Amino acid sequence: KRRNMQVQAFKPATYVPASQTRVFTSQTRVSAGSFTAGAPAYPVYASASPVSTGRVTYTSVNASVPTYAAPPVLTRVAPQETTPQATLGSMSATNGEQKRVAIYGGAFDPVTNSHLTCASEIVHSGCADEVWLVPCGPRPDKPKLKTPAVDRYCMCQIAVNTVFSPEFPVKVSDIDTTRQMAAFTYDLLTDLQAQNPDCSFSFVIGSDWLQPGTNIAEWTSLNHDWKPGMSEDDKFIVTGDKLLQEFEFLVVQRPGYDVPTTAEDPTGLKAFGPKLSWLAMPDKMTFIEGNLSSTEVRKRTAGKSGNMRDIEGLVPPGVLSFIKRGKHYIE
Repeated sequence: KRRNMQVQAFKPATYVPASQTRVFTSQTRVSAGSFTAGAPAYPVYASASPVSTGRVTYTSVNASVPTYAAPPVLTRVAPQETTPQATLGSMSATNGEQKRVAIYGGAFDPVTNSHLTCASEIVHSGCADEVWLVPCGPRPDKPKLKTPAVDRYCMCQIAVNTVFSPEFPVKVSDIDTTRQMAAFTYDLLTDLQAQNPDCSFSFVIGSDWLQPGTNIAEWTSLNHDWKPGMSEDDKFIVTGDKLLQEFEFLVVQRPGYDVPTTAEDPTGLKAFGPKLSWLAMPDKMTFIEGNLSSTEVRKRTAGKSGNMRDIEGLVPPGVLSFIKRGKHYIE
């Protein structure tokens, strides 16, 4: 609340005995030193303990000698962020263990209720301690992706913060939306790992990525050693093999995209890499499937400047309002 973010300004005074105190919150007292009357300044307060509003902590700068000076300088100290600890199944990130984070990437243009259902089911499965939605940055290779990255990020934040409770371990990361160009998958995961050494990351994919004609081992990244003047063929390097060797993959079964199994490989996943596993629900739970495509939402809003009834229930209400206010996907 706004009033919790403010600190009451001190008014000028002519004299404050050292024995008196001036209270500026209900929790903290500040000692005042004596000074000569008539000087056009505020007294410097000798000491102050931190003042907590619940969200922001303010600390007054100490002064060793009472004298005339400007008002006490207040420094804003951000509160330490606490990460909600999931308590489902085998989920645990305590006792020095790395927190298991599933990276759910995509354009999210827009984020739909089905995306949120999938994210929540990953948590319910116990396959991850947290799920991070990572909307991609600008994609020059996808000219149809016209919605600015910051708008897609905002829609994800609105969706997560209006659909889930504050304790539910689904978050949104802006690591990619702040880039000039979307990162390649291997570069994205290595950046996340470097920034979060206490986490173990897995990458969420659908079974449609394990069909004939697709090969994760051939995925590429930018060659950071490339310089203008060098061959364009050297601008990208294959990192799919490293991606498969270094990171876990969590595979979500998508309708119509089955993966053949064999007696030697009952999961059907060993043929694609050593660290792939199916999203499996605990006993007596069945994975709730949904059509995750945002294409249908965009198609239904095309040419409709006001009436959005055709996407009611497909996206969270806050996202629907964002789309209407911003007039997204109309053209």
